[in-house]
Amino acid sequence: MQFGVVSPQDWGLPPATDLPDAPLIELGISLLELELRAKKATYDWLLKQFNEETGAFHGFYRAHDRYRECCQTVNLIAPWQLLAAYDRYQDPHLLDLAQRAATWFYERHVVTHPMSVVAGGVRDGEATDQVWTKFTAEEVITCLALFQRTNLRPWLERAVQSGRFLIQARRHHFAPRYSLSSGKWMDRGWNSWGRVVEAHWLLWSACGEDHWRDEALLWGEHALDIQATDGAFYLIDGEYYNTDLAADELRALTLLHEWTGRADFLQAACRFADWHVVRQTDRGAWALTVDCDGNEVMPVVGPGDVPNIGIGLLYLHLATRDSRYMHSVYSAARYSLSIQATPDSGHPYLDDDLVRWGFWSWEPYYDFTLSGDQSTHHVRGLWFLVDYLCASLGNKQPK
Repeated sequence: MQFGVVSPQDWGLPPATDLPDAPLIELGISLLELELRAKKATYDWLLKQFNEETGAFHGFYRAHDRYRECCQTVNLIAPWQLLAAYDRYQDPHLLDLAQRAATWFYERHVVTHPMSVVAGGVRDGEATDQVWTKFTAEEVITCLALFQRTNLRPWLERAVQSGRFLIQARRHHFAPRYSLSSGKWMDRGWNSWGRVVEAHWLLWSACGEDHWRDEALLWGEHALDIQATDGAFYLIDGEYYNTDLAADELRALTLLHEWTGRADFLQAACRFADWHVVRQTDRGAWALTVDCDGNEVMPVVGPGDVPNIGIGLLYLHLATRDSRYMHSVYSAARYSLSIQATPDSGHPYLDDDLVRWGFWSWEPYYDFTLSGDQSTHHVRGLWFLVDYLCASLGNKQPK
């Protein structure tokens, strides 16, 4: 089976060509227009956020005072958009920029000292004393994506190094983070087990070593143990749902089912997906944070999470053909398109060429920022949908 996080081509879907220009009823625009908007968000927005002098992406761009944050952890996953674009357009410049950004990140945020018991772990961008399981799993995914496309061994070696950290996190009760100053594993934080399952499965695929497969299953069993009775996962301190911790979990549960054939993984995925279907707003988004009693803690939307969850629901639709999930994907895509600062969108600051074709970081507007780590989810979400419809379903809307 084929699986990946970065690009539709990781699923074995060829890049869509000869796209129809007639509007798709479920989206309100054509697949050709959707493709063009994703391409514009890459070439006309994302590349302008790259700092050639430092060799990395600025953290964010703030429109109201034209402030560009210094390069930071956005460089962990912003390369995914470049790699997905590289798969489509075979532009070597995109692959080069992805490697430069990932190298910048590795040299500044990954623990590498041989004496460290958490070598391979990834430091948080702000709380630099803490090493996070969540970020480390994403580092594995990034490095393996680069290895797959370059065949350069250092990327595989870095992925394996970070995978070893994930084993240590599992040994310490699936710890979400580690404190460098105290030398202690911390049991509170962001329990991003979905990313870890994906990372281990990809390591198994790349290395062929069964212990990576076994680690993925252990994290999957952990997920089954902590799923709430309402079907959700409250992965911040065991109390709060957050949209950042949903897409990878949906994908991981579906992957575990596809890979093992176990019904309990599929049932868990469907319960979590059903929770999302019920809570999706009329505009197609989800509230950023919900507590384990069902109260909305923060109704503000983190727009990039919405299309990322859409990718998770799309993968589940591939496994189940449940039309509810496809309708939810369409709704999430419409929301994603509505948050893009296209020239005719009516969004503010459209006279600024560092805003046009980008995606806002918050809705409603909070600080008028746009960032590469949000953009990568929007653009990849659009491309996954285009290629899924065209290649997997032959340009027909799934029922």
